[in-house]
Amino acid sequence: MINNNEKTNSCATIISEDSIEICVAKTLEEKEEIYHFRYQIYVEEMSRHFAEVDYDNQHIYDEMDDWAVLLYAKIGSEIIATYRINIGAMADFPQKVIEFLTLDTFNNSINEHGAHKIAYATKVMVAPAHRGSPALYRLTAKCYELCCHEQVQFLFGISNFHLLRLYEQLGFRRYCKNFFYPGHGLAAPLIMLIDDAEHLRKVRSPIFRIARKRQSLNTKAVEWFDTTFTGNSSIINSQLTTEEEFWNILCKRLHGLPSAGITLLQDLSETEAKKLLHNCGILVQCAPDDIITFQGDVSYTYNILISGRLKSLTFRRPSKEYSTPGQHFGANGLTEQNTHTESIVVTNSAEILVLSGTAFQKFYRSHPEIAHKIVKSIINTKKELARIK
Repeated sequence: MINNNEKTNSCATIISEDSIEICVAKTLEEKEEIYHFRYQIYVEEMSRHFAEVDYDNQHIYDEMDDWAVLLYAKIGSEIIATYRINIGAMADFPQKVIEFLTLDTFNNSINEHGAHKIAYATKVMVAPAHRGSPALYRLTAKCYELCCHEQVQFLFGISNFHLLRLYEQLGFRRYCKNFFYPGHGLAAPLIMLIDDAEHLRKVRSPIFRIARKRQSLNTKAVEWFDTTFTGNSSIINSQLTTEEEFWNILCKRLHGLPSAGITLLQDLSETEAKKLLHNCGILVQCAPDDIITFQGDVSYTYNILISGRLKSLTFRRPSKEYSTPGQHFGANGLTEQNTHTESIVVTNSAEILVLSGTAFQKFYRSHPEIAHKIVKSIINTKKELARIK
């Protein structure tokens, strides 16, 4: 799973790319060290709990590990990141994976265009001290090279909302509806088209360094994907819109200036608001019955309703609903990590603006004046709510 642990640490160690060694786990000892590393990130750090967790041995392992390529990054003898990739025919993957990635849709293309294998990247994680280092890029680059070697056309993955911007920057894209992944919450399926060098160039993916050197590209598979998924898509890629374009999209959605309808932006100038939203925000479409927040989970985002209707599954008497465009819901995960106090479900198809805490940490370093205003605004709003209560 491309998921929710590549949270940027504002105190991340500055590591040169050359000091990181990328390895393939071959021995049982290496693999068990990776399983324990997963446990440290998911359970000890993030308090995630799901069926694959072995609490007695402090391992996280599942049956897909038996035929996966387990990559890891290390400095010296210390594992600092890991990345699992499964490459095979569609029939090799569990039915649940086929369903939530809608792999059946790709069946004809895989046969027609000669890509008999697909790839699925999961269990991607980086140690806290090394988030923001080149580790994630180096592992993704290795994964890309494996796909090229195996003549894979489609590399799939999934991501929680707060990391969507990061993976779109790497060259992945969203292509179908979200789904619930046990233990991880609502997630979006992702795909990287291995031969779409032009897309990698457009999003300024670091993977383009490799793609531009390739001699032969299967453009028919790319054309098929664009025809099948992109033509009628309402998905807005965070890396393909300019600051001004994203602002205008939000103005149209909200029928007015975002700074007028979103309380978080009230202390920012229009120029500052545009910069914050473009650097930290992403629009996500949600279907009825999608549960966006889960009571007790740690929040890594600041969620704003753009359209549609939501309701609380926790506070039912009296019924608590969210239906006002620009309304914030869920716990603040932008400036600090808080725990959601309620589970919130979509009742009518909704679009939400997700401000990523991961992106905000980077934004804080590059635009401290704007970030300080946001922190102050959230603190003041919290004080005002406490006073009212």
